[in-house]
Amino acid sequence: MPAIVPPVPRPQVLRILAPAMLLLPLISGCVAVGHSYEGNPISRDVLDRIEVGRTTRAEVLELLGAPLAVERVDVTGLTERLLARIEGDELALKLDPALFDELYIYRRTQTDRFGVFLGVYTRITSDQRSDRLTILFDPEGVVLGVGWTPGTDDL
Repeated sequence: MPAIVPPVPRPQVLRILAPAMLLLPLISGCVAVGHSYEGNPISRDVLDRIEVGRTTRAEVLELLGAPLAVERVDVTGLTERLLARIEGDELALKLDPALFDELYIYRRTQTDRFGVFLGVYTRITSDQRSDRLTILFDPEGVVLGVGWTPGTDDL
C-alpha cells in the first residue's frame, strides 16, 4: 500500500500575496503628460516691427516666414457677415474692393495633455490655446491692418 503523504501547509505569506497579485493588474497604471506646439512663435518684438502703412509684404515674410493661410479678401462676404450680425433697421454699407488685397493668417497653437491610465479607469484631459495674427495688405503690398489675439502663456 502506498504511503499517504500529508498535505504541505501553505505559508501564511502566500495567502496574503495571492489576492494582492490578482488585484495588481487592476490597480497598476501610469500617468502621461505631454506638450505639443504647432506653428512658429510670434514674439512681441516681431509684432512691434510691423507698422501699418509702412511695412511691406516682403518684410512680413522675412520677419514671420510663410503664413498658415493666405486669403483673398471677399468684400461681399465680409459685408454679408457684418449685416447678418446687425438686428433692427437696415444699414447701407459700401466698401471699395480696390482698397483690400490679401490677408495673411499666422497661428501658434499650444496643446497640453494629461492622462491617467489605471487598469480599468482612463482619464485624459487636453487644453489647447492659440495665438492668432492676421495681417491685411493693400494692393501695393503694404500692411493695411494688423489683428492680434493672444492665447498662450508663452508670450
